[in-house]
Amino acid sequence: MAAAAVPPAAIATSTASHRDPTSPNAATTQPSKLANFTRAEFEDTCLRRFFFGLAFDPYGGTAGLWDLGPPMCAMKANFLSLWRQHFVLEENMCEVDCTCITPEEVFIHSGHVERFNDVMTRDTATGECFRLDKHLEDYFEKKLGTATATTPATDVANWEKLKNDVGSMTLESLQQVVDQFKVLSPKGNPLSAAFPFNLMFKSMIGPEGTKVGYMRPELAQGIILNFKRLLDSNNASRLPFAGACVGQAFRNEIAPRASLLRVREFTLAEIEHFLNPADKRHQKFSRVADVRIWAWNMDQQEVGADATMHTIGELVASKTIDNETLGYFIGRACLFLQKIGVRFLRFRQHRRTEKAHYAQDCWDAEILTSYGWVECVGIADRSAYDLTAHSRGSGKELSAREEFDTPIVVRVLDRKINKGVMGKAYGKDTGAITAAIMNLSDAEAKAMEATLASGAKGSVTLPDGRKIDITREVVSFVEKDERQTGRNFTPAVVEPSFGIGRILYSVLEQAYWVRRDESGKNEKRAVFSFLPVLAPQKVAIFPLMMKPELEAPVGVLRDEFVRAGISCRVDDSGAAIGKKYARVDELGIPFAVTVDYEADGTVTLRERDSSKQVRVPKTEVVGVVVQLCATIEPRTWDSVIAAFPEHKSSA
Repeated sequence: MAAAAVPPAAIATSTASHRDPTSPNAATTQPSKLANFTRAEFEDTCLRRFFFGLAFDPYGGTAGLWDLGPPMCAMKANFLSLWRQHFVLEENMCEVDCTCITPEEVFIHSGHVERFNDVMTRDTATGECFRLDKHLEDYFEKKLGTATATTPATDVANWEKLKNDVGSMTLESLQQVVDQFKVLSPKGNPLSAAFPFNLMFKSMIGPEGTKVGYMRPELAQGIILNFKRLLDSNNASRLPFAGACVGQAFRNEIAPRASLLRVREFTLAEIEHFLNPADKRHQKFSRVADVRIWAWNMDQQEVGADATMHTIGELVASKTIDNETLGYFIGRACLFLQKIGVRFLRFRQHRRTEKAHYAQDCWDAEILTSYGWVECVGIADRSAYDLTAHSRGSGKELSAREEFDTPIVVRVLDRKINKGVMGKAYGKDTGAITAAIMNLSDAEAKAMEATLASGAKGSVTLPDGRKIDITREVVSFVEKDERQTGRNFTPAVVEPSFGIGRILYSVLEQAYWVRRDESGKNEKRAVFSFLPVLAPQKVAIFPLMMKPELEAPVGVLRDEFVRAGISCRVDDSGAAIGKKYARVDELGIPFAVTVDYEADGTVTLRERDSSKQVRVPKTEVVGVVVQLCATIEPRTWDSVIAAFPEHKSSA
């Protein structure tokens, strides 16, 4: 008897409308956990079929370092192909490939050396380190789990609020929570005072060991520092435009855990969209204005309210999302995640206390997993912070130009530099000092003019940190009227950043389910219900039996699929056909073709989730599978059932 189909865990107890978070008929609340999901069984399947595994396992492995196996590598390649199609091609982005090793001065001026920290604490007895916000989340999760009918409702509400709030608390606030509740380590020992821990891996560049570098924790700085090159090569230097990069990033996580969700080396796909900070409209915003998302804004989080569904247009109009360009990329990210099979998704706005130092507004795309809601995409308006900081730090102008429709007359502060005196006084530093003077803001320039007019010396700071005295003989600042046909400005940046490992792991969990056999043996067969566009391989090919006369047609079919661009897997082992189906179901392969002895020139085509089979002519089966696996408007399985005769099987 055929095995009974059970829906994937992520939708087992939800309505059909939950499959599409943008559906106008979607449920009014979201689930808090995956239904019918057993993590031990899931992890066993992933490890046994080598979706991923602990790196350097024969040596005991190292926490936070994982290797991806063949299925996950194929899914990652499919993901990146779809991502480039959805973003890079659609938006005509400029893709770059930047180095992982970054000089220290880049991260000094970007703020990462000072601010890229998590709050850490130690077990005072064992010395074991913990990330304090995550430790407190676990602490309050356990307290909520031990609550009974006699536990005061106010206590339960307070624990729930603190569990949700600790991720956005300052170091001082986290320490207050530890002190108030007398929180101990997992082994029952006192915790040390909380302290910041910088997450970047530090290294040395060159054999002398004198130049400090870091392994990049994000890709943004590489794209941003190539801004002028990209601007000069981009269609007559027009804004807005976007740079994109895919590559490895590194974070020295305090306590890596939860499989691929918190690791020390990972792949990011990032976009830096450069635009005029005075005009953050997006010309294609209308395309996403009606996209519906579950939005959890900062005000809802403050009062403990749940996420609610809105259109992107509504959220931008109410200024919940700061501007059209930020809203556009939130909508595009939502559509992309749905395209690859994410079923449960919400967008959470960063609270005021947790925003990065550069962020004007920031939203995280969070995906539901067995560990709860996990941040997988960050979409931030970084304002003009990065380009301004690097312009000052490097002494190089990182600006764009805007041409006015009609020239205007403005009052400007002219910087008059005596180049002859400058060259004699400062020699090889002349260029850097000149750039520093030209990069002074009007307010700074006026302050220096007042200082010089009083007979005192002014000063500028060079990129290497030296302070250089400036005298009246070198420079003066004079206000004058100037006719301008345009202006230079420092662009703002809107950044979507995709954590590929986290997204793929979340899709693995949401796609996993167990098929239970109705034959009475109560056998359980793991299934991954990946969408064909993401599946590691699209089709499996089997000979019905191990017979030499079936080898040739199997080989011919395989070659035809490969030529059509369809990845396939051949299983010509002696296993029963039902066993072969179970093997490929565990790999998430959506379709299987069985070659047999039928003289009518047909083969059996099986669909993974329903186990339904049809008889398709050999000459047509490759074309049918190509249509089923199409990236844009794929053919439905129902249309295949309607077009070809059904095949009954006992497998």
